Amino acid sequence: MAILVLKPKEQAEAAARADGENVVLSPMDRRVAAGRLLTRWRLAAGLGALLLVTLSAYAYVEFGLRRTLAVATERVTVSRVVHDTFREYIPVTGNVVPRTTVYLDAVEGGQITAVHVEEGAYVTAGQALVTFKNTNLQLQVITAEAQLTEQLNTLTTTRQNFEQSRLRNQRDLLDIDYQIDRSTRELARKRPLLATGGVTKSQLDDLEADVAHFRNLRGPAQQQVQLDEEFSANQLTRMGQALEAMNKSLGLARDNLNSLVITAPIDGQLTLLEANAGEAKAAGQRVGQVDQLNAFKVSAFVDEFYLGRLVVGQLAEGEIEGRRYQLEVMKEYPGVRDRQFEIDLVFKGDPPAHLRRGQTLRMRLEIGQPADTLVLANGAFYDDTGGQWVFVLDESGAFADRRSVRLGRRNPEGIEVLQGLQEGDRVITSSYASLDKFDRITLGGG
Repeated sequence: MAILVLKPKEQAEAAARADGENVVLSPMDRRVAAGRLLTRWRLAAGLGALLLVTLSAYAYVEFGLRRTLAVATERVTVSRVVHDTFREYIPVTGNVVPRTTVYLDAVEGGQITAVHVEEGAYVTAGQALVTFKNTNLQLQVITAEAQLTEQLNTLTTTRQNFEQSRLRNQRDLLDIDYQIDRSTRELARKRPLLATGGVTKSQLDDLEADVAHFRNLRGPAQQQVQLDEEFSANQLTRMGQALEAMNKSLGLARDNLNSLVITAPIDGQLTLLEANAGEAKAAGQRVGQVDQLNAFKVSAFVDEFYLGRLVVGQLAEGEIEGRRYQLEVMKEYPGVRDRQFEIDLVFKGDPPAHLRRGQTLRMRLEIGQPADTLVLANGAFYDDTGGQWVFVLDESGAFADRRSVRLGRRNPEGIEVLQGLQEGDRVITSSYASLDKFDRITLGGG
């Protein structure tokens, strides 16, 4: 047996061998130096293993953690994001009604004696339509006329009495002035005769007393004239006012009497007539209505949600007989009924030639200002996601990934895109009812 003596370096290499491995060497054996630990083969194998681990991890994250659903292409609707003018509007259904309608009511009522036209007839202003008979009203007019005549006679008599009294007062005043003047002149003539004895002192005293008496009478007489004139003026004014009131009352009674014949207030069509000969109508009861021709408006009801967003002057668009017409909000009625409020719209420009009362018109009513922006077609997806996320197709169209977005205003045709999408992106816009739990949709054959 040969004994192998190892040097210290060789002993160290031998100690590094596997656990308890026994090496038997023969005289023919020779020592070979160990090669390098990092070879090309080992490097390639390491990189391959790292790539395999990376691919495995990506596949696990991509396909293991991501929830994926395969859907047939024909079961979804795909729309493209485009740059367009977005108009915010709501669909509204309105009814065509005359712009001006005048109602005919029985002012005093009575029994219908004659109906001069038929319902639906075209009438002119002032044309007689229905004639009533009201005996009580006629008696009231006759009584009012008699009272007015009596009042006129009374006023005439009173004026005559006042005029006679005024003349008497003026005559009395003139007579007093005459007596004062005559007594004064006589006193002036006789006073110089007292010294010659042509007149006595007592005669002069009597003349002076007469002058003083007539002068004292003049003041009350003048005051009486003024009082009578003021009283007569006040009385005549009051009687004149009473006479004027009676004249107005008689005028109203005569107008009511004239209203027993109902006439057309405007040129138009008699679209309603509820009157038959011999029928009795109460005061204020509706008899009919006249609609103005060639002047129509559209009455529509809008959801109360848009109450603060509608103003007079906003536009709408409707289609009649294949032609589009623009309308404008003319009036917004106060109050909400059944969670809706009413508006009136009028045609801008010439209205359609064959409009009829009660005709239905479907319109698109604008409730915001137009804007140039990205627009996505409206679809059932919005109701399922609330506009928070969508499925966006990749370039190949083989699958669609879930993406968060921010959408703005919405109309029945499109939705305003604010963030998360770009022009040209293709989005699934059909219902997400069965897709909301998945992150990726794989599209393929049915």
